[in-house]
Amino acid sequence: MQEAQWYYARHGKSEGPVDLAGLQRLQQDGVITGHTLLWCEGMAGWQPLQSLQSTAAPASGADGVADGPAAPPASETAIAAASSHDPYRAPTAAATPDVIPLGAGLTGQLGLYAAIVGGNFPIYRKRWRLDQGTANAAGTWHWPGFLFGVIWMMYRKMYRMAAIWVGVLVASSAIEAFIEVPDALSLVINLGLSVTVGVFANSWYLQHCQREIARAQSLSTDNEAAVRSTLAARGDTSVIGAVIAIAVSVTLGIVGAVLTG
Repeated sequence: MQEAQWYYARHGKSEGPVDLAGLQRLQQDGVITGHTLLWCEGMAGWQPLQSLQSTAAPASGADGVADGPAAPPASETAIAAASSHDPYRAPTAAATPDVIPLGAGLTGQLGLYAAIVGGNFPIYRKRWRLDQGTANAAGTWHWPGFLFGVIWMMYRKMYRMAAIWVGVLVASSAIEAFIEVPDALSLVINLGLSVTVGVFANSWYLQHCQREIARAQSLSTDNEAAVRSTLAARGDTSVIGAVIAIAVSVTLGIVGAVLTG
């Protein structure tokens, strides 16, 4: 009997196939976790690794904590139980899905966060510590926020936060011009503002998503599908927003240069 070949979901797409030994190595390396969706020929759909483990060994108590080394290694018994089928039956012609539906296998709050964030949800799921019971982004760093500031905010549809931060930048520039701050000190101030965004960007984005989730739930209290649809429309990213932010930044830079020149 040929060993089952497994596909696993990563960044919204399927990767693989790998055999059982490959799955074990991926789990040991932290590439897959208890919440990672798996699929092999003969299965009706994608399932989280932890559900396959619990089905095969309910007494083992495997919780499959995501994004951490605590998830137990995938046992051969668990994998075999999930993919068991008649070895003499003709192979099925089912095609391996190339794209995993956004939020597939996720329910409750995780599914709502996945809908609002979009393709980078696995990254924010880890930064926000969503699998630890309480969403919290304290002590995390965000490079795009540090490097791009308002542009990143507009890209993530955080329009209110972007407007507030533009106000902060304009006020800072006006004060610097009024008191004639030296160029070196101005550079330090601007760097400090960028560092502030890098430190708090994950928390700001988490709060933004939580507000959008609460708003969507207030509109469709008993229909989770409608809530997800609303979040998907209001969330994810906006290239147009980023382009507008770039244009505004360039314009403000030109105006500032003219006024100070």
